Amino acid sequence: MRAITALFEQRVRGFRLIELIGLGLALAMIFWVCLSKAREGEDIKHMNQLDQQIADESTAVDALKIRVAQLERPSRLEALAKSYLNMKPVEAAHEAQIDSLSEISHTTSRPVAAASAPVVAQAPADPLISVGNKPAPAVPAVSAAPLTPGVAR
Repeated sequence: MRAITALFEQRVRGFRLIELIGLGLALAMIFWVCLSKAREGEDIKHMNQLDQQIADESTAVDALKIRVAQLERPSRLEALAKSYLNMKPVEAAHEAQIDSLSEISHTTSRPVAAASAPVVAQAPADPLISVGNKPAPAVPAVSAAPLTPGVAR
């Protein structure tokens, strides 16, 4: 017991040792809080940058969704089919009734003669279509075999 009270009564240059230890701990805590605040400021800056990046990317996603909606517009696709592929809507004479489907499946199909000469339109640039003397790039074949677990192809 006397050792503990001696610790409280021991003096260094006129200050009690316990007061110096307390002062040292208080200064260490102040230093630690300052470091924590500095790290917090850096983290907040980083989080703000991430929030800005998320906002920019969501704006870009919205713009892409709008562009996809424009490209998938039925009237646009119909116009492209007419101009590049010389396609037209199905006429009423080509529609079939449900009862006549079995007859149609047994008969051989004959192409319908066009009233005018076919119009050849230039197709849009497509990397899978051969151009000039360059052949089209080879497309890898896809196997139709079902996947079996544990069996490598």
